[in-house]
Amino acid sequence: MAGRTGGWLLRPPPDDGSPLLFGFPYAGAGAGSYRRWPARLGDFWFCPLQPPGRESRFPEPPLRTHAEWSADLAGYLEKFADRPYAFIGHCGGVPLALSSVLAVEDRGLPLPRRLIASSWGAPHRSLYGPLNFVELSTVDLTAEVRRMFAGFGAPIRDDFIAIAADVLRVDLELHRPHLYDPARRVPCPVTVVAWTDDEVVPAEVTRAGWEECADVSHETLTGVHYDYLSCPPALADLVVRLLQVSSPGPD
Repeated sequence: MAGRTGGWLLRPPPDDGSPLLFGFPYAGAGAGSYRRWPARLGDFWFCPLQPPGRESRFPEPPLRTHAEWSADLAGYLEKFADRPYAFIGHCGGVPLALSSVLAVEDRGLPLPRRLIASSWGAPHRSLYGPLNFVELSTVDLTAEVRRMFAGFGAPIRDDFIAIAADVLRVDLELHRPHLYDPARRVPCPVTVVAWTDDEVVPAEVTRAGWEECADVSHETLTGVHYDYLSCPPALADLVVRLLQVSSPGPD
């Protein structure tokens, strides 16, 4: 996934009006976290997002707050305002997707047809996953980086580990002060995906409390936390089904 085409996408989607599915990156990574996903899911072109400060955009300063992150992305998405689209995110990508839904609404742009949120509990109650509660001044994040890249199915060079750990630290710092405000109901439908053997955000935690802030449906897939990163067939089939339901029917 090397190379840069500018903005938030490594490759521009085909200019044929097809609907778009934007994938929010896993914490500490960029578009490379979706390297094993297909280019298309049903009628939707899959568009993994590349934030500044990582991978092909490493020379750019990272965005350090939810407000900066979502405002920058919403401005970029204006160019696709005439196309149906949806958001999908896993674990630490979910709160950024939620903030981006609100930023899109604040700009008066068309909303995503659906947000698919994997491995994240009710966003107004807490942060989730052990890394969001470690002491950042003393924790060694290199072991987590090795596990993360193993989940991506990608080799990682030793000299890259420290760089990737710094990116992960930026994302953990970004989330620490942020919880979703339940007084503002999520303005698009949400489907929450839990994984039966998720060792990071257990299924019962993922499913609890979302009704307090969103119009939500729930799905449970067999697997562990990092299975999301390979887009197993059960997940791909679910995404296609959900987006078919979300897409407009014929006039």
